[in-house]
Amino acid sequence: MKAFKGSRRKRFLFAGGTVAAALTVAVAGLAAPALARPSAPAATVSTTVRGPGYPPPKGIYQPFINCPLNNPIMHEEGQLGPTNSFGGYGACTAGLATSGSITIGNITTPVTEPVNVQFGFAWQPGISNFPVPAYAPLAGESAILKTKPDLIPGTLTQELGCPSSDATVENICQQAQTRGGVYNQVYALAQEAGQILNFNLLAWTQPVKFKLINPLLGNNCSIGSDSTPIILNPILAVGPGGGLTEEMDPQPTVHPDTAVLAITGASASDNTFSAPGVLGCGPGGAANVAVDTALDAGAGLPATSGNSLTLSGTFDVGINFSPEDSTLPQPQDSASNLLAAFKASTNGEHSVKHKITMSKFKSLLGVGS
Repeated sequence: MKAFKGSRRKRFLFAGGTVAAALTVAVAGLAAPALARPSAPAATVSTTVRGPGYPPPKGIYQPFINCPLNNPIMHEEGQLGPTNSFGGYGACTAGLATSGSITIGNITTPVTEPVNVQFGFAWQPGISNFPVPAYAPLAGESAILKTKPDLIPGTLTQELGCPSSDATVENICQQAQTRGGVYNQVYALAQEAGQILNFNLLAWTQPVKFKLINPLLGNNCSIGSDSTPIILNPILAVGPGGGLTEEMDPQPTVHPDTAVLAITGASASDNTFSAPGVLGCGPGGAANVAVDTALDAGAGLPATSGNSLTLSGTFDVGINFSPEDSTLPQPQDSASNLLAAFKASTNGEHSVKHKITMSKFKSLLGVGS
């Protein structure tokens, strides 16, 4: 990585890492519709739940409702010193992915359900060089993304290949056919299956799993699991018409070195991942291997190749880089400063946005074109 001098370049450095992580989580959330249509059951997961510790911010900070600013690790950035040009920074990420497509097994589905992602990020010079971790909301890793279950295109009887010669599978077939409605529908819900790994600006590793929801399939039916997840390795780019902007706090003298970075038209893609088979489906859970086998046959799982994803959306980054500002008394706590800006924010306040080209963005990051 290049050596950087000057606080302005540091803002750009952070933008690359955080947007990449936002897309990481979006991949986890949007992979669920790989077997889905844009529909959802009555009981859905809210995409607007705010996190603990601060009131919902307003103005330019409105997207950041679930950032772990009260996590002690967010307050441990470094300080300016005689051998350290930068003191570090802390930030919040909010992503909203809205479109794309994904292929898992033998089914390709357009992505239509929105996914909201929230997490924190901190860089400590000499302590946490890339790759670095992304910090989950205080509620834990499962709170990183908020999305809704999506309806699998085929009915349960179709996915099971009914009728069946297996007694357990045939019993489910008959119940699904007779009772209909939700008993013959399957919904897929994306869930975290581990930490974001190998987070290195424009590439990363994300383990995910998909819970399959149907009253006849039990509570532990899923594609992938915590022990055998789907491992995604997305690559970040900016698509046609996309771009990156920077907007400083509307009151820069009160909240210096605080800004919102946004990327529009961002895309993440991966066509290298494998998809395992389903696990734990049916009234007996893991005991009903025949149910798993029937669902695998219907979906073309497991699939070691032929899987792919392309996702796009808009992502916002709230950042404070005051620990690197030599004009301020040091040490500075960027997480506390960012939280103060959130609390002071009001609706209607905006400042001038500055556009950043991707080529310059990559040059500042030391990333090859």
